[in-house]
Amino acid sequence: MAIPLYIFLIIYFVFLAIFAIFSYFDIDHIIKFGTLNFTNLLAVTIYIGGSVLILIISWQFIGQIDWKQPIELSGIINSGMPY
Repeated sequence: MAIPLYIFLIIYFVFLAIFAIFSYFDIDHIIKFGTLNFTNLLAVTIYIGGSVLILIISWQFIGQIDWKQPIELSGIINSGMPY
């Protein structure tokens, strides 16, 4: 039995979508209900910059993987702990 590796990519994209939705609401609430001062804007800028940096690094690592390669589970299941 084999699982295609791109399943993990789909799970990662779902995680990114959830992260983007939560980030939007977080930043929206900070801007709408927080006090607009330098500290608040600096925190939002650092958060967005850090998120973009992590996405760029992630994109570079993900681009190097062959996503069509399957993961063979029969070796993992058969070489498990003895009963």
